Amino acid sequence: MTSFTLPPSAKALLAQDQLFGDWGGLRTLLADKGITFNITQTMDILGNLNGGTRQGGAYDAAFEPEMTIDLDTFMGWKGGTFYAAGYVIQGHGLSTYYLDNILTITSIEADPQVRLGEIWLQQSLFDGKLKLKVGQILGDQNFTISDTAGLFINSTFGWPGSFAVDQPGGGPAYPMATPGVQIIIQPDDAWLFQAAIFNGNPTGNGKNENGLAFPIGNGYFAIAELAYTYTPEGAQEFQSSTYKFGAYYDSEEFDNLNISENGWPLGTPKASSDPMKEKGNYAIYGIIDQALWTEPGTTDQGLRGFSRFTFGPQQNRNQVNWYFDVGLAYTGPLPGRDQDVFGVAFAYANISPSLAKNARINNLLSNAHDPVPNYEAALEITYQAAVAPWLSVQPFFQYIFHPGGNIANPLKPNSTIPDAAVVGTRVAMTF
Repeated sequence: MTSFTLPPSAKALLAQDQLFGDWGGLRTLLADKGITFNITQTMDILGNLNGGTRQGGAYDAAFEPEMTIDLDTFMGWKGGTFYAAGYVIQGHGLSTYYLDNILTITSIEADPQVRLGEIWLQQSLFDGKLKLKVGQILGDQNFTISDTAGLFINSTFGWPGSFAVDQPGGGPAYPMATPGVQIIIQPDDAWLFQAAIFNGNPTGNGKNENGLAFPIGNGYFAIAELAYTYTPEGAQEFQSSTYKFGAYYDSEEFDNLNISENGWPLGTPKASSDPMKEKGNYAIYGIIDQALWTEPGTTDQGLRGFSRFTFGPQQNRNQVNWYFDVGLAYTGPLPGRDQDVFGVAFAYANISPSLAKNARINNLLSNAHDPVPNYEAALEITYQAAVAPWLSVQPFFQYIFHPGGNIANPLKPNSTIPDAAVVGTRVAMTF
């Protein structure tokens, strides 16, 4: 049997860090001046086999150019960094059009648009132990992160679904970079403290469609996080474990989930049409990102696990009052595939008892049997194949339990949205 061998040109292409290599020498020329460009295209092709509000397929994608300037190299500004990025968001999302669920199926699903993402200036002081950043910033690039959870496609394994639904405009998370100020303190390799304050609503009350409005004056969203990283003596980064604890406060006004402005339960005959307003909201969270086992003779292959929780005590204004996720990721699962990663993860979002209480009251008063909200959960199984440094292909399966948190099916009154089985593939390229 004749074996197939790639031609030298194909081998050279697959060995490059980026698809277009050095851009004919331009990339190196710019890097020598302190300017680094990175361009990525992430594409998801997916569909739900059954369940949801209806069956069908979808395509969503995000084209992201980004630029980093080392201001020391560029103009002699010691410790300075400038960063800017944008998005060209394409397609339409499966969650929005086919599932009506809370834990969005993919991390890049958003309305099609061209928008400015992050743009900020950072000053590093005391040999990098203190960093100050100001500009338009994404909170989900800095806070609540588990590196191990970053493998998974569902958006909740990035910015937790509880935060996305409980904060105005979804909070300072993709694609809604938000004006803010951030401080990062890292006295050594083990400890890191960071805090940031953002505009309270990244949408600017609906006036920030392309990320160019730079909204301020909508209250404030403040978040802080303490992290400790343990690395055994002589171990590498893959073998380290990180533990984080954080909290946020948002000063905006929030709708009460079951009491109207005049004090009667929402939806009852004597209730006014508007909900009661509640001032402020807060939540706490914790993260464990754990090295579990390293393959003998390697320092970057083996099993890692993660677990996160969030808790919003003020259940009368939080659609999801508590949330947790857990998962495992194995790097190098097959012989000769040292950079591939296989993963399994589960997320659970508990719907606030205030919403459930309101549904029961309305059922009682109207002698109805409408669904009572309880929870939404997501199971994901995925395999990320590292085809080349610039190309990964990642098939995945997700099962969504109780889409929308056991809400009524808008297409079939008096019934809930059925559990959904979703399959898809993500392709990510770096140019």
